[in-house]
Amino acid sequence: MMKKLLYAIVILPLFGYGQIFQENWDGSGPGITAWTLINVDGLTPASGVSYVNAAWITRDRGGATPNFGGPDGNFAAMSTSWYTPAGSANDWLISPTINLTAAPSAFLSWDAKAQDADYPDGYSLKLAPNGGNTVADFTVNLYTTTGENPIWTTRSVDISAYIGQNVRIAFVNNSNDSYVLLVDNISVTTAEVEIPVTYCASTYLFVEAISNVNFAGINNPSDPADDVNEYQDFTTVTGTVQQGQTYPITLKGNTGGNYTDYFTVYIDWNQNGTLDDAGEAYQIGSIINSTGSDAIQAAGNILVPATALLGNTRMRVVKYYDEYTTTPCTSSDDFSFGQTEDYTLTVTASPLGIDTFDDAAFSYYPNPVKNYLNLKYKDAIENVAVYNMIGQEVLRQNPGASTAQVDVTSLPTGTYIVKATIGTTVNTMKIVKQ
Repeated sequence: MMKKLLYAIVILPLFGYGQIFQENWDGSGPGITAWTLINVDGLTPASGVSYVNAAWITRDRGGATPNFGGPDGNFAAMSTSWYTPAGSANDWLISPTINLTAAPSAFLSWDAKAQDADYPDGYSLKLAPNGGNTVADFTVNLYTTTGENPIWTTRSVDISAYIGQNVRIAFVNNSNDSYVLLVDNISVTTAEVEIPVTYCASTYLFVEAISNVNFAGINNPSDPADDVNEYQDFTTVTGTVQQGQTYPITLKGNTGGNYTDYFTVYIDWNQNGTLDDAGEAYQIGSIINSTGSDAIQAAGNILVPATALLGNTRMRVVKYYDEYTTTPCTSSDDFSFGQTEDYTLTVTASPLGIDTFDDAAFSYYPNPVKNYLNLKYKDAIENVAVYNMIGQEVLRQNPGASTAQVDVTSLPTGTYIVKATIGTTVNTMKIVKQ
């Protein structure tokens, strides 16, 4: 059933401030009465979410039962996929018209959260280039996930390809028998949004402390008797590593008696906010019957990938009783005995790459690109990899020649990271696909 709440609203651009459109459900924006809600599935919400009495509603993010990430008095749009009987959601939240006719560029950002980590709702974000507000009008898919993060996460897509048009966007909950999805702080601006990287939580039933981390300039002792702080934020403590180099690491901790604890280190080399992508987890070793103040330690080596992104990133040290962890985050069972510490690593370029790569001899064009991206260098370009803005590799080519032509025709519109490997150097660039 379609409930058309407003037939024609055009949001006037405020280019002086770079703001084209915004909606935070708290008064900054037209409010949910200006959005079109379409309940395609027609299913009945379960009793636990019976308050979700439309395709989408607005709900206070605060409150004691349940708390949707807060703060109190801050509202978000909400949809459910928990039905009786069970079924798949198909619920649409369609914006008013967004006027891009005079915009020099356009970037869409939003915050989203799946309330239940064990049953995370997924969704698609779509665009109607003709400005229509029926399901059939939304022919462009801007973003899709099968399960959103259980903490509020900011996302962004480039919609500059639709400059000169009046468009609409739609959030579509398409989950099957999950819980609830929340969306907030929707914004279209003329400047690209810097996305803050948010890392997952890590919890234990009982604390057994990490007492020393020694790696790449970090030498951080901490209280071996700490039985309170399951997580320690040491992100103000920084180590420095270089692409392609290997560094020794030693770790100490309290095992709480004659028990065995295992250390796993996670490093977000691609800086996408996920700590356990391929090549980002290191099993360092174990310790037995240690007080954390003695000489017992786990030792190993960490190889920095040649493709690690330059700049600051997160390193997480996890100590866990009886086995290596399989996740840097809170699992449905939680960790039992152990502790987690987070640090900052600064990744710098390999000296060999700096000495041998000639920036003036490298070129890539066009940018923005519709069909083919051309790359050129004086030496052979060994491979070219293309990544979306959530760190997923979407395209790879191995030219083995000084020129390369990468066919990006099939990629959805948006912003991508391209990495070209030339010898020991990885040259990174950002492109816009039209």
